[in-house]
Amino acid sequence: MELRQLKYFLAVADCGSLSRAAHEVFVAQSALSKQIGELEQELGVLLLHRSRTGVAMTEAGKIFYVYAQAILKQLGDVKAAVRSSPQHIVGAVVLAFPQSVSVEPTLPLPLIRAAREQLPGVSLHLNEELTGNMLERLRQGHIDLAIFSPVEGEPDMVFLPFVEEEFYLLRGTDPVAGLPDAGDVDLASVARHALIMPSQMHHHCTRGPLAAALERAGLPLKIASEINSVHILKAAVEAGMAPTVMPHALAAHEIAQGRMRAHRIRPERTSRILAVCHASHVPLTNAKKAVCDLVFDAARQLCAEGRWTGATYIGP
Repeated sequence: MELRQLKYFLAVADCGSLSRAAHEVFVAQSALSKQIGELEQELGVLLLHRSRTGVAMTEAGKIFYVYAQAILKQLGDVKAAVRSSPQHIVGAVVLAFPQSVSVEPTLPLPLIRAAREQLPGVSLHLNEELTGNMLERLRQGHIDLAIFSPVEGEPDMVFLPFVEEEFYLLRGTDPVAGLPDAGDVDLASVARHALIMPSQMHHHCTRGPLAAALERAGLPLKIASEINSVHILKAAVEAGMAPTVMPHALAAHEIAQGRMRAHRIRPERTSRILAVCHASHVPLTNAKKAVCDLVFDAARQLCAEGRWTGATYIGP
């Protein structure tokens, strides 16, 4: 198997046509078709369905597409790594955020500004991801780093904790039976209400830590609805459909505008840990290490200045 075959296959899959792909990669269509055929012969499976109207990936082709992308991305990382030095850091880094961290006033925008100023040779790509997909995408090499809550039973993942972030009970402005108009609530009050939360598949950074805190207190987690979109979840909470438990930053704008109410959970302190996560089998280039440091610096500054409500810096 040759690297050019991977490039040719990705081009064909993306273009949906052998003729268009041949134009993209500057190769004769007959040579391109021959290379794809040899690749399929080596693998022992068909990767593409061919028809008069174009080509489409088979199920095996869809699987191969994922790995081919990851292999070529890591090859690009290798080239950048050997050309980079601590004094001249270059390369591309893909950093993934869960939806519950990707809103202002938390990390993304301060991180973009810092990267532009301090790492001009690094191309930083920020992805918003559902948490249920992130670890697998790290393993496959599609993303380099992720902001994630540490989880047990993942020996091929490295977690570098940097922030502890409190959870708040968030609700609409209409009165809710059993909840004060303002002020703190205890964990038992949280347990008495059915909540809008992400599904179990995407529970790692919000629902999981809350469920663990309730279990330690011998209390149940009641679910009113499962919504995996932060924007839809917030709209449902604001409409008074049910409360949720999330970080304050998730709804900072709505709270400031008087469209939502936020209650700290006291005397119990319910929180999550956020960490920079990377796959242990993929080397950290100078560019990736520099982005890790930027994350830590941005979080430290946000916490020190009080701009990340409910967050405490615990990193290096």
